[in-house]
Amino acid sequence: MDKRMKMKLLDYTLLCLLAGATTPLATAAAKLDGGAPAGSTEPAEPIQGGAPEQAPAALDCGADACTGDDGLLFQLRTRSHAAPVTRGTHAGSSSDALQPDRRVEVSVEPQGRAVAMGKYSIDLPGGGVVWATEDPTLGAPELSVSAPSMVAFDGERVLKPVQFYARGNYPAFIERMEVRLYRASDADLIEPVATVPLDVAAVSHGDWDGALPGKYRFRKGDELVYVLRATGANGQFDETSPRVLQLVSPEDAERGASALRNSTEKRLGNALSADQAQTQSLIDDVFAGSGLRQQNIPLYGSRIRIQGRNIPAGMALSINGESYPVDLERKFVAEYLMPVGAHRFDIGVGGEGGPAHRLDVDVTGRYFFGVALADVTIAQNKVSGSNEPFRGDANYRDDVISDGRLAFYGKAKLRGRYLVTAQADTTERDLDRLFNGFGKADPQDIFRRLDPDLYYPVYGDDSNTRRDVDTMGRFYLRMDWDKNQALWGNYATGLTGTEFGQYQRALYGAALNWRSNASNRWGDAGSELRVFGSQAETAPGHNEFIGTGGSLYYLRHTDLLPGSDVVTLEIRDRSSGRTENRVVLQRGADYEIDELQGRILLTRPLAQITRDNSPTLTRDAPLDGFEQRLLVDYEWVPTGFDADDVTVGFRGKHWIGDHVGLGATWVDENRAGEDYTLKGADLTLQAGKGTYLKAEYAHTESFGVPAFFSDNGGLSFIQQNDTALNRKGDARSLEARANFRELGWTEQDWAAGAWWRQTDAGYSVSRYDTGLPVTEYGAEMLGQFTPNLGLYTRYTRAERGADTLAQAQASLQWQASDAGTLSGELRRVDQQGSYLDAVGTLAAVKYLHRFGATMELYGVAQLTVDDDGGKYADNDAFTLGAKHLFGNNSAVGAEVTDGDRGNAATLNAEYRISPEHAFYGGYTYSADTTERDPLFNPGGQNGWTLGQRWRVSSQVNVFNESQFLKERGEAGLAHTFGMDFYPAQGWNTGFTLSNGELESTGGGVVERRAASIFGGRTSPDTDWQSKLEWRRDSGAERREQWVSTTRMTHRINDSWRIAARFNYADTDDRLDPAAGARFVEGNFGFAYRPWNSTRWGLFGRYTYLYDLASMGQLGGAQYDQRSQIVSFEGVYRHDQHWEFAGKLARREGEVRMGRGAGVWLDSATTFGAIQARYELRAQWHALGEYRQLQVKDGGTRQGFLVGVDRDLSGNFRIGAGYNFTEFSDDLTDFDYDHEGWFVNLSGRY
Repeated sequence: MDKRMKMKLLDYTLLCLLAGATTPLATAAAKLDGGAPAGSTEPAEPIQGGAPEQAPAALDCGADACTGDDGLLFQLRTRSHAAPVTRGTHAGSSSDALQPDRRVEVSVEPQGRAVAMGKYSIDLPGGGVVWATEDPTLGAPELSVSAPSMVAFDGERVLKPVQFYARGNYPAFIERMEVRLYRASDADLIEPVATVPLDVAAVSHGDWDGALPGKYRFRKGDELVYVLRATGANGQFDETSPRVLQLVSPEDAERGASALRNSTEKRLGNALSADQAQTQSLIDDVFAGSGLRQQNIPLYGSRIRIQGRNIPAGMALSINGESYPVDLERKFVAEYLMPVGAHRFDIGVGGEGGPAHRLDVDVTGRYFFGVALADVTIAQNKVSGSNEPFRGDANYRDDVISDGRLAFYGKAKLRGRYLVTAQADTTERDLDRLFNGFGKADPQDIFRRLDPDLYYPVYGDDSNTRRDVDTMGRFYLRMDWDKNQALWGNYATGLTGTEFGQYQRALYGAALNWRSNASNRWGDAGSELRVFGSQAETAPGHNEFIGTGGSLYYLRHTDLLPGSDVVTLEIRDRSSGRTENRVVLQRGADYEIDELQGRILLTRPLAQITRDNSPTLTRDAPLDGFEQRLLVDYEWVPTGFDADDVTVGFRGKHWIGDHVGLGATWVDENRAGEDYTLKGADLTLQAGKGTYLKAEYAHTESFGVPAFFSDNGGLSFIQQNDTALNRKGDARSLEARANFRELGWTEQDWAAGAWWRQTDAGYSVSRYDTGLPVTEYGAEMLGQFTPNLGLYTRYTRAERGADTLAQAQASLQWQASDAGTLSGELRRVDQQGSYLDAVGTLAAVKYLHRFGATMELYGVAQLTVDDDGGKYADNDAFTLGAKHLFGNNSAVGAEVTDGDRGNAATLNAEYRISPEHAFYGGYTYSADTTERDPLFNPGGQNGWTLGQRWRVSSQVNVFNESQFLKERGEAGLAHTFGMDFYPAQGWNTGFTLSNGELESTGGGVVERRAASIFGGRTSPDTDWQSKLEWRRDSGAERREQWVSTTRMTHRINDSWRIAARFNYADTDDRLDPAAGARFVEGNFGFAYRPWNSTRWGLFGRYTYLYDLASMGQLGGAQYDQRSQIVSFEGVYRHDQHWEFAGKLARREGEVRMGRGAGVWLDSATTFGAIQARYELRAQWHALGEYRQLQVKDGGTRQGFLVGVDRDLSGNFRIGAGYNFTEFSDDLTDFDYDHEGWFVNLSGRY
């Protein structure tokens, strides 16, 4: 029997063993001989007393595989004959000599089955797998808590225990956890009414018995606030943001539970009881994101990531006894921040009583990953053709040229605490200039501009790409430890912790961010220090927008520095000048930005006005509220920018004990004669959580940054500030607050606050530069005389230039009964200015009656008590309204107002899709007949106001320091490690409508109407989202705008993927047609990667771009351009010796200089290449390549090269060849011949 036959018999023996045959060798031999298999075909008798065996599934076994009813069961591949390891053997060699060649690989790879790739793994029944990996990057700590939004209350007690679920990814560092509940009126969370201890675990739950203290009276409809507090070994604590639950009648609680059960059943497709639906909702909620507000517990070690795929369908998953959600694709991911040492995880599948699988993980705290490259090429310098461009280049004077590249990347973890990341890259250049300018930065670095769509939209392997270093230079070094960072590279200054000492830029250079592990009793770091220095390579930009009702906003500048954008939403009270709220938006989740074209697309439309948390009953107009302003900070490279200027700064704060905090800020920018200086100091005296005094002083010289403002989405801008060189000014502020109950002065809830701010006309920081002297001060008091009678008083005065606005108000609220509330308000308004000088007094009465916990009716009567002899326009008004609560804190409401200054009608609804996601909608109609706009309130909103609510920051302080020089950017389970988490599938849709009036920057009145509709679908195979918007401005500005966005990825099967993106915007200006703007950008891509073969890989893409910038933008506004790119690329590995690859691409570009008119100037380039590689022996490799380049009006160039190289070791290779190509790798240099021999030496680690 020859060598081939021996191996064939072994193959058949293994096949039959796997298929369950009783006489494998005889069966295989009989088949080879062409006869019938030996052995009986009678079925076995069933064992007496047992269940009869099922008939075996039909198997079809061939020479190398077996298939069944479910498709491929297993494959058998033998490599011995094709790739022997023995030397000098032949078919006649003995069996002992051939034994080393008998290597067989048995693989069970049915379609869709998971393959474990981690360090620690376990197999589950049915092909599932769970594995764990250790990540040296500690990641972001997470802590969250959930509870039912409504609990049954009969007026005296909570009727059944309330469940709380908690989740955290760092339980190993927590000593104890507890949920604290407070009355909603206890705004500073001073006295808990109940405390619920929880077991310390990654996921834990506990029950509150519902007992409430007898000294407070609780009513149906009252709300309780709860937070989760985790305490570490040294007494430091972490805490989540406050959440709310409501006390409702048993009937309302039953209705809410029924609605929750119906929605959960519809979402999951399973029948559930009310309790099961409630538990599922709480688990989904606690996994939806992190609610961590304050984090002080020191963390060290590594991040353990446990992932699983192909979890058996219909089975629950638990880790260490606690439930974990599994998505529609039957996969999950869990993260734990663990200290150094051995740790055990028990993975349960199938619910209680199901089998547990043990996963042992050893956290070493040590890690090293490094890769290095050295490459040197010596080539004959034979240039012919048109060599005029190189006549002055010294590189082409020698007969032989040499260039090379040195690069490395490394990441190391030491002692489970110190994480070091380093990178250097000289880039390819002449050897004698290899390190020239090594420490300098290049803001145009192409690698920082890599867009996910730059190459292929999809690669078919479900992977994601992340750049671990961010640097404009060729060198990067960073060390992370505890909560500290030190780096050389790109960083964000992030000085945002005070109102007047803010400095927000993205720079390149050295920076240190340090904070002590110790903290005071309020949770603030004991000491903080941030120091930075930079040789600025870019200039700062600052844009401000008021909401247009749409999501598209053009920035003032184009060609921005990638990664430098910081987008903030500020909610401002224009009458008092105070910033009521401040939310930093997250790129990718809240907006996307095109740095090259300079435009932002928000995820949701932004309205101009919000009425949330309005403090008054009376109104100056039929509809008014807080202004929503979008702030965008970024970096850009202006023409002629001097890159030699140096910027340095620091910010430090230290607490002396628990009650005194001192801070200082200093920034100095050298601007070649325009030096900018910011100096500031601040003092905090803290007596309690709600009792403090803050003082701040800041001084600036020169201007912070040219600040541009737009009220039409960036179609035009005005510069808000003066950029004169001799500016200087001061800013001062005092803010005090006292919680009298916390101080022990009162039994009831009483609190008072006061503030004073004064800024000179010359004071300038990016977010505050009015050019006017401003003085603002005021005071307010809130409290309860009795549990049923409350008072709110407020006085504010704002002086801005020659205009003054003073307001004083007093409001009383009386809880007349469990169902009825009576409120009264008296407000005096004093307006003085060049256009308005009047004093008016308004009085209002409001009665609200609640029917159960589901219906509210109210009425408001507003009268003008004093009109200053007719100077103050009468403002009598009457309002009727109703609100209906249903389901899981969802609501619908209506309101009608009619008065002297016009009339208004509102209809609004809030539907809570989940506790973290609410859809809010409302229709508002207003006819404002006021002849003179209220001072400091030039634009009000009327008409439609719908939209999803923006998430509101729960931070106690409006202004907070950013925590890191480079944010970690973790996003919880939503998009983790390239694995999308699909909690449920289905459609989503919504719409927004708005109609508003505003006074434009040009002085005229503009009426703005906007509409938006959005929708999408999420499933394991498809993720699609689309949005269509329309906006029309009339009056002083007349324009119409259409905006559309679409994103889609689809998995046709396990081998094919497609992805598409399409953005469209068209703005027509009816007054000036040349001032319109338009852009169209879209791409489509596919990837073919056979699931059962690694031989093939095919990729393709098509991209279209048309861009006509807005007239308000600098750069690109004087011309329009369009281009198309189509590209195909593939690779095929024929066998272990031959591999073939090919690429075909074409680009067509056009440009015209007439802004929507004129002659198009076009160009086109086509490139094609084919390549063949042959593995001569284990250490020898040969390459042949043919290229062709066609340029419109430039002819055709072609050529080929051949080369051979040899591996001298596992890390070193030498090669040689000859280049016959008529053009170089640089496709811009295609008009000369460049050929000759070359020698290449490369080393890698």
